[in-house]
Parts: sequence; C-alpha cells; structure tokens
Amino acid sequence: MVLVAGAVIGLIEAVFAVAFASLVFGGRIVYHLAEGIGLYLGAAFLTLAILAWRAGKRGVVGSLQATGAVLLSIVAATTSLTGSTDAGFLSVVAATVVVTVLCGVVFLVLGVRRRGDLIRYIPVPVVGGFIAGAGWLLLLGGIHMAIEEPLFYTHLDEVFEGEAVRLWLPTVAFGVVLLLAVRIVRKPLVIPVTIGIGLVGFALVALAMGASIEDVRGGGWLLGPFKRDMAWKTWSFLALAEADWLAVARSWAAIVVAVVVAALVMLFNLGGTEVVLDRDLDTDEELRDAGLLNLVSGPLGGIPGYHALNLTSLAARMNVDARRAGLVAATVPLAALLFGATVLELLPRMIVGGMLVFLGLSFIAEWVWERRRSLPRIEYVVVLVILTVVVARGYLPGIVVGLVLAVGLFAVSYGRVDLVQEGSFGEVYRSTVDRPPAERERLRALADRVQILRVSGYVFFGSANRLLERIRARVEGETPPRFLVIDLRRVTGVDASAAAALARAERLTSAQGTEIVLTGASESVRTRLERGGELGTQGVVSFEADLDSGLRRCEEVLLEGATPEVDGVMSPDGLPPGLAPYLDRVPLTEGTVLLHQDEPPGDIYVLVEGRLAVETSTPEGKRVRVRTLRPGVVVGEVALYTGVPRTADVVAETRCVVLRCSSEQIARMEAEEPDVAAGLHRWLAGTLADRLGDTMRSLDALLD
Repeated sequence: MVLVAGAVIGLIEAVFAVAFASLVFGGRIVYHLAEGIGLYLGAAFLTLAILAWRAGKRGVVGSLQATGAVLLSIVAATTSLTGSTDAGFLSVVAATVVVTVLCGVVFLVLGVRRRGDLIRYIPVPVVGGFIAGAGWLLLLGGIHMAIEEPLFYTHLDEVFEGEAVRLWLPTVAFGVVLLLAVRIVRKPLVIPVTIGIGLVGFALVALAMGASIEDVRGGGWLLGPFKRDMAWKTWSFLALAEADWLAVARSWAAIVVAVVVAALVMLFNLGGTEVVLDRDLDTDEELRDAGLLNLVSGPLGGIPGYHALNLTSLAARMNVDARRAGLVAATVPLAALLFGATVLELLPRMIVGGMLVFLGLSFIAEWVWERRRSLPRIEYVVVLVILTVVVARGYLPGIVVGLVLAVGLFAVSYGRVDLVQEGSFGEVYRSTVDRPPAERERLRALADRVQILRVSGYVFFGSANRLLERIRARVEGETPPRFLVIDLRRVTGVDASAAAALARAERLTSAQGTEIVLTGASESVRTRLERGGELGTQGVVSFEADLDSGLRRCEEVLLEGATPEVDGVMSPDGLPPGLAPYLDRVPLTEGTVLLHQDEPPGDIYVLVEGRLAVETSTPEGKRVRVRTLRPGVVVGEVALYTGVPRTADVVAETRCVVLRCSSEQIARMEAEEPDVAAGLHRWLAGTLADRLGDTMRSLDALLD
C-alpha cells in the first residue's frame, strides 16, 4: 500500500510540477519550457524527499505550492522582457532563486526565534482574498496555457476567437470535472483516476477522429515537442552571472508579496493539516523544516514548497506511513526528470492546463462559496473586494487593497471592543488611606464627584473617539464631576489620535470645571501624550504614579474642611464612651515603628494625631506600602482576635500621637465594666466588617 500511495502522490506532484512550469515559463520564454519543467521536477523531488525526511514522521507530505507559482508567473512577466529569450529565461530563474531563498530565510528565522505567531496578524478574510485572487490567476493560467499565449499579454478578444475557444474549452471542462469529482467522490485516488480517465478519453477521441500523433501535435493539443533538453542543469548558477539583475530588482514588490503570501498560505496549510492528522503541530518546528527545504531547493532553481494539505490528506486516508510514502513519491518526479521527456511531450495540454484550472477553481470555490456562511458579512465582503480588484486590476493592486482593508478591518473590529471600564468611587475604588468612619461616610456621599475610567489595550484612532465619547458623557451630565480619573496602567501604547482625543477632553472638562487625573501611565505612554503638544494647555490635567495616588489626591481635596478632624487631630467623639480611663496617650516621633511584622499580638492603638504607614517586606526584601492610616483609625485589632503574629509593620510617617489599649487593660475592662468592653468589641467588630466589605468589593472589581 505504501508503494501505491507513494506512486499516486508522486504522479500528482509530477503533473503539478509540469503545470506550474508551464505557467511560469510560458509566453516569451516558452522556448525554454523544457528547462523550466526540468527545474520544477527537480524541485518536486527535493520537496517530497526533504519533507518526508524531516516531517514525514509527523504525517506531513510536502508539495510545490500553487500560490508560489502564480506569484512567480507575475515576476516572470516583467523579468523576461529585456534582452534575448535566453537572458529572459535566466532572469526568471534568478528571480525564482531570490523568492525561494527568501522564503527559506524567513521561515527559518521565524522558526528558530519561535515567532511563528507573527504571520497570524493578517486577518483571515484578507488572506482568503489573496488565495482567491491566486485562484483567479491559476484559472487564467490554465486557459492561456491551452492556447499557447502568454498570461499577462493576451487581449480578451484573442481568447474568445474560434480557434482559441476550441483549445481552452476542453481544458476548462476537464478542470471543472476534476473539481466536481474531488468534491463529490471524496476518495483518496480520485485525482489520479480522473487524470487517467482524461488521458484515455483524449486518446480515444483522437483515434475516433483518425488523427495521428503529428496531427494532434500540429493542432496544438500536446505539451511538446520541446525545443530544448529537459535535463536538470545548474541554471541557477549560470543565472548569477548572466541574468538581468536590474530587471529582477524592478520586480521587488512582486518578490516581497510572494514571500509574504507564501508564509500566510503555509500557516493556513498547517491549520488544515492539523485537522486532517487530528493532532497539534509545532508551528515553529514546521517553519524550520520548510525553511531548510527552501534553502536547499532555492539555489537549484526550485519554487517555494512546504506542507501540502491535499497530499497529506491522501496519505492519511490511505493509512500509510507518510515518511515512506513521501520518499517513494519523490522517485516519480525524479524518474520523469531523468527518463520521461518523451512521455511528457505527449501530455495533452487540456490535462496540464486543466490541473491549473482545477486548482484555481478550488481556491475560488472555497473562499467565495464555502466560506460565505462561516465568515461574518463584513469579512466576506473583504474577500469579494480583493478578488474583484485582482480580476479588474491585477494581483499586486489586489495585495495593496488587501493590506489597506486589513488595517481598516482591524480598526473597525478593535474599535468595537470596549476598552474602558467604569469604576465606582468611594465604595469599590478608593485609596489605601484608612480613614475614620466619618470621613468614609463623607466620601460615600461625594461619590458622584469623582468618575473613574480604567482603560486597557492599545488606544489608537479606532478606539480613541470611543474614549472621548465616554468622557463627554460624564462631564456633560447634569452634575459634572469634580475629578475625572483615567487609569492608564493597562494601556500598552497610544498613537497621535489618542493624544489628540485627550487634548480635546481637556478642553471639554476645563469648560465644565472638571480636573483630569491620569494615573499609572508608563513612561512611554506619558512621553507620547506629552509630545502631542496640546495636552496640559488648559492646566486641568495632572499625572499620578498610580491609581491609588490619584484617588488619594481626589479624596484630600474633597475632604478639605469637611471632617471633624482639625489640623490632623482626631475628635475624641469618635471613640466608644467610657473607654478613656483604659487608654494611654503615647507620642511617637517620625520614623518610629509602632508595630513590627511577625511580632506576637498584644495591644491595640487608635491614631489621634499625625499619619501612620502600614508597610510589609517582600521575600526579596523590598519594602511595600500597604495603606496609610489617618486619625480615628484603630490598628492591631486583627491580631487581637486571631492570635496570629502581626502581618505588617506600622511606622509613624509624621509626628504622631496614639492611644494605646493593652491586652491587660482590655482584660481589666471586661472584668470591671463589661458594658464598656462590649462597646469596644462592637466598635472593633464594625471596623473589621467595614474593612472586609471594602476588600470584597475591591476583589469583585478586579475579577470583573
């Protein structure tokens, strides 16, 4: 079974090689068609053999790629125009070497650096448009091959002349029949069997008409006779010295497109191959193997080759070892190269051209017909637009339109993603400053005075306007906020449109008396915003290091003159009644450590003057501020109830005064005045409940 599968795969690949060579080396340099077929048969041998050796163990079978042949035919159309036909042929060979070697280098670099994901950034419908456009050129290539006219230099009226129609109509018919057979029968041997039936049918029709070989050849029905030797010579080395490299350089755009499209199509082939083999493939490993193949084949004049979905599927469905089948298959194009010149001359053009028509119709049918339901409407329209441009203006204009549509599609799709999340100030989002109940209630009452917008992702022209509209909706309401906090910590980058949008937002908020506080911006984002030249001109924009710093600033402004605290001193009204006799007044100088991390639990403290900082140490020894304590806040209560060691240091940031209630005093209070002790415990329990509620709301916000 391996021998049968290998022979079938090799036969299909040999026919593809002949068809692709006829597409590229037709027209002005058709005199060198035999040498072109020899180069492509050699490339088919290398492609099958090298990928069988490298990737056959994973079930992969290689092949020359139709899209590569299409793009090389475009390159050949320009590089073969100058000088003699010999020079034109060598220029096409030189361009082929450049394209294939560049493919090898790109594949290998991407694979070695494990950046196979980079070729996934082109949207699927754009790639689909490229493939459908290549299908159109393959279809035209099959027709022009049948009438022995160059693909890009034949007028439409010449194609529809009576004699021309007589030649290409059977070619198109064979391609359509082969397409229908593949899609209806769905058996592994359908392609070689259909080719065999086509050859037999052609011979029977010729016999029925009483036509001799010379009559058939004279009527333009056969591929031959070849005017030159088909031997696989080192034309590429000769091309290095004698090719028109200026003509090759003028085709740089088509060469670049050929490499890019080859990478994209390979990605699609890999995705389909994984489905056929029902296993995951390492994209980077497959790229490295394809890179090696093209670096070997390219210098010898081969066209780009890599994983073949149809041939891999054939080997899988015949349940044979892909490595052995691939090695057997490699002997078929090699044998055709060494011994089959006479046989290849007798191949009917309708069969060879029909293979191109079949491939072209397959590409078009997949992306124009089969994908019409699976693709969203706008993406399906992108495929049709690219194909229409290729048909009307050519493949390279189609590529340009495709890239423009890729940018537009990205802008529209990404612009629809809501990159802005709103935060509720006072309840969910507030600073890490631990405040007494009176201040917290005051901030809850002023929650509408601060609006929080948390932005993520890349802010560009497609999404900047949506951000501006969200800002406009906040500041043009019935009660404009005092502060608009825009958190940029999750923003990966901004463009000039984002900077302009924020500048417009500044002008808008300035008129409403709202101040913008930008928090958490990275150095690169802040630099880009400031370089815009317009942001900050109204004097209502400020930058803060992080969201906590920004919220702390807003809270301080809102609380000015609105709390029972005067000059940083807590009112004694904030303590439970009857507690004063059990408290000791303790002054602290700046920098004094009130509580030490990991020390046993004991006393509790109430801050009445100054400011305390809660700090902890990471395993690396870095000091991290957890929160800030304001007058009226109690510390040490968690360890009192849990009995676990202190979880952080509490340090005096300024000169402070605290009221200490020791564990001994609490025990005495419980014995002497149980009502006062109960009031103390209720107060501490309420404090713990408030902190737990704040923590849960903040956690819910982070998980949202």
